[in-house]
Amino acid sequence: MPVRNGPGPCAPRASLAIAVSLSGWLTAGAAAAQAPPRDAQAQAALNEAMGTDYLETRFDQAERKLRAAIDACGEAGCSPAVKARLFIALGTVLAQGRKELGDARDAFADALRIDPSARLDPGLVTPEGSFAFEQARAATGAGASAAAGAGLQMTPPPEQRVRTPVPLYVEVPADLLPSVKQVTVWYLPPGEDEYRPLVMKKLRGQGFGINVPCSALEKEGTLRYHVAAVDEEGAILASAGARDAPLATEIKARPAAAPPHWPGYAPPATCAAPEKERPRQCLDDRQCNGGLACVGGSCVARSASEAPSEAAPDVRRNWVSLSFSPDVALLSGRDVCTVASQASDNFVCLRGDGTRYDGTPTPGVANDVNLGFALATLRVAIAYDRLLLDNLTVGGRVGFAAGGTSGGGASFLPLHLEARAQYFLAARPFEQLGARPFVLAAAGVAQVDAGVDVQVLEDAAACGANANDITSPCTRPGRSGRIEARQQTLAATRQAGQGFASVGAGIAYAPLDAVSLNLALRAGLTFPAVTAVLSPEVGLSLGF
Repeated sequence: MPVRNGPGPCAPRASLAIAVSLSGWLTAGAAAAQAPPRDAQAQAALNEAMGTDYLETRFDQAERKLRAAIDACGEAGCSPAVKARLFIALGTVLAQGRKELGDARDAFADALRIDPSARLDPGLVTPEGSFAFEQARAATGAGASAAAGAGLQMTPPPEQRVRTPVPLYVEVPADLLPSVKQVTVWYLPPGEDEYRPLVMKKLRGQGFGINVPCSALEKEGTLRYHVAAVDEEGAILASAGARDAPLATEIKARPAAAPPHWPGYAPPATCAAPEKERPRQCLDDRQCNGGLACVGGSCVARSASEAPSEAAPDVRRNWVSLSFSPDVALLSGRDVCTVASQASDNFVCLRGDGTRYDGTPTPGVANDVNLGFALATLRVAIAYDRLLLDNLTVGGRVGFAAGGTSGGGASFLPLHLEARAQYFLAARPFEQLGARPFVLAAAGVAQVDAGVDVQVLEDAAACGANANDITSPCTRPGRSGRIEARQQTLAATRQAGQGFASVGAGIAYAPLDAVSLNLALRAGLTFPAVTAVLSPEVGLSLGF
């Protein structure tokens, strides 16, 4: 928000009424009978626009009413003083409410051409309004202050460290000092496109100073700024820099120059890094010295309500679980039921009677598995997890898998062994009931068998069938001495594993301090036979 000399659009209505009364915008003319015919209507529009719409930040409505009143005045329908006040009000709305300083300058210039004695309302002077009004006075030459444009004595700091306040210091010429009401700096932080105002503080002698805050100096770049001293009416008495030619200080991670400071003052200290960038000192109270507690990653003194010797809340650190988990594998393949593919690609293809297929499929015809997900093995496991820190558990799981393929000479490992770590995202989750979201990492031993149906067409030359008729039967036995059906559907199984690694996320819900219902989703890879596997998991845990 711009800094104001008096009440502005966001001030309480009572205070604003006082401020506006200083300008006379809300007072009806005592000599209305002698005024030009449209003065009363113009004054009423001015009162409504500035006394209601502007104060309630309805800037579009205020601008619309003021422009309508100016148009209604025409060339001679209103007195010069009233018409000039309409333009001053319009410029105030454009500068303060709309931030359109160029249009505000033009409105102020129109007011000064009509009435060279026109002034800003002292109760509604803002840095933006003063800037635009002074530009209008310079453009028209009307009522310009003899001192306007005088220079403030200022040496911009060449550079400053990131996250360190920039101390700005100016001296006002001695002959102007009695007239100065306020010294304001407008600064543009690195990487931004809108200036922000700061009112400078009076220091010793003729000096004024202010620190550009750390919040504007979070990254490297150029800090731009300009300074102006104004009088009671908001007229610029002296300045240093300008919006179109600002002063500048380079913000660097490793500046070479000495730290800047106000004359006679120490340089400002570098601000602390944002909390998210600070290294954590602790994960739970046990990593802090006696009498300290771990709060937000830092060891701090316990609150007065806690006795220093008070033990940490009793939580259940041992948890046993029973979980159920289906595997969903992502698989694909070409020519999967050839003898070579079954030997090298970990596919097993079984005929309808459960025997291993060893025929010769027609190359390039069917015998493929398109990329997709397939339901694989099902797992039941018993787990033990130990709460090591406030929100970290480690443990293991042992269980059995079902749904694997063991026919046709294939083998399946039904054992499931797993080591797992779970990190809970809430602070001290085991001290409270309810939801406990977590992330996990796991690795172990498991085999994942995923099966799909695959159609094959027996090669005519290999099985003694008519090559021109796909319905002609095979007449020649294959490798196992069996005559294959010319067309058949095989049960193809991709056998993956027997090692795995996975990550995942889940949520545990504790309706009681010793009971937890768990839902999780793991995503992992098997090896050395590589397959991507998704494993939703549901379980029940008991703590002690």
